[in-house]
Amino acid sequence: TAMAALMLAVRPGAAGAAPGRFIHPADTSKDDRIDKTEWVAYKLPAAEFAKADKDKNGLIDGPEFVAWDTAYKAAHKRH
Repeated sequence: TAMAALMLAVRPGAAGAAPGRFIHPADTSKDDRIDKTEWVAYKLPAAEFAKADKDKNGLIDGPEFVAWDTAYKAAHKRH
């Protein structure tokens, strides 16, 4: 699934990633953060952006993304 691919993209030590970098295909500007335009363009749920942006700076960094993705998966788990 798309969400599974996202987790692979943020896995520490992913091939080609510098230590501590947030590598995600939605980050088209390659600044290690996802802004709302990138989030929506990647087809992530638009209404979820504000939930993911814990510090309300308009950008999703690696820890914010992982926390959001974990919570989103738990909330949308198929029973």
